[in-house]
Amino acid sequence: MPKCKIGCSGFLYDSWKGTFYPEDLPQKRWLSYYVKKLDSVELSITFYRLLKKEAFERWHQEAPPGFAFSLKGSRFITHIKKLKDVSLPLETFFNVTRPLHDKFEIVFWQFPPNLKVNITNLENFIEAINKYPVRHVFEFKQVSWLNKKVIKLLYESNIAICMSDWPELLNNVPLTADFVYIQRQGEGGNYAASYSTEQLKADAKRIKEFLKLGKDVYIFFNNDAFAYAPQNAMELKSILDKTLPGSLKEKKAVKKKAVKKKAVKKKAVKKKAVKKKPVKKPAVSKTSKKAKRKKK
Repeated sequence: MPKCKIGCSGFLYDSWKGTFYPEDLPQKRWLSYYVKKLDSVELSITFYRLLKKEAFERWHQEAPPGFAFSLKGSRFITHIKKLKDVSLPLETFFNVTRPLHDKFEIVFWQFPPNLKVNITNLENFIEAINKYPVRHVFEFKQVSWLNKKVIKLLYESNIAICMSDWPELLNNVPLTADFVYIQRQGEGGNYAASYSTEQLKADAKRIKEFLKLGKDVYIFFNNDAFAYAPQNAMELKSILDKTLPGSLKEKKAVKKKAVKKKAVKKKAVKKKAVKKKPVKKPAVSKTSKKAKRKKK
C-alpha cells in the first residue's frame, strides 16, 4: 500500500507562535504538538551542522510510530568535498543521526549550483550512500544534470529527483524511484505566499496519480512566513482525507482493546443422596450345611 507523508520544512519557527503553536506552549513541546497535526518533517539544520545524538533521541521519543523524518545532507559533503572522498563524513553523519532509527526515512542531498556533471564522481557517491538503509533524493540546481546517463544511474539506484515549484525546471522531473519527493517553496519562490485551495486541490490530484502508480509520496511546504506552511500542509491533508479512495489510503495500526470476560458463577448442583439397597446374602440350604459338617 503506497503512503503519502505531508509536512513542513522545519518546525522551529518563532513566527508560528500564536498562529500555529498555542501562545502559552513552551518551545520544548513544539515537536510534540506538531506531530499531532502532520506526519512528517524535513529538517535543514543537518545541512549546516550536526547536533548531538541526544537531540535525535529526544525527537525519536516524541514522534509517534509512522512519523517520517527527512534530513538534509551535510553541506560539507556536497558543497565542500563536492561528493569526493566522503566515506568518513558519511559515517559521521549517519552515526550521529542513528537514534532516529526507522523514523529516519530520507536524506535530501542538495547539489551546489556550480557543481558540474561528473558521472564517475556521481557513481562513487551513490555507491557510498547506498550502504545506509534510508532513501535518498537529489536536488539539482542546473538542468545539465537532467541527462540520460544521470537519470539511468538514479533509476538503477532507486534515488529520486526532487520536484519543486521553484525553480520551474524542477516541477516536472523524471520518476526514478519507488517514491516521489516534492517541495513547495511558496508561489513564485516567495516564502511569504500562501497557496490557494485550488492550487492545493491540484497538488492532491497529482499525488493521487503517483499513488495509483504505486509510488510513496513525500511533500513538504517551505513557505514558513506567517505559518503558511503548516496551514497549507494541513489543508492538503484534509483534501486528501476527503477525496482519496479507500484503496489508496494508508492503513493505520489500530490497538485492539482487551475484552474482559465476565466470570460466570456456576451454580452448585446438589446431588440427591441415593440410598443403597442392602445386598441380601444367598440363602444356604440345610443339605449344603450337612455336607459341610461331613467334610469336617
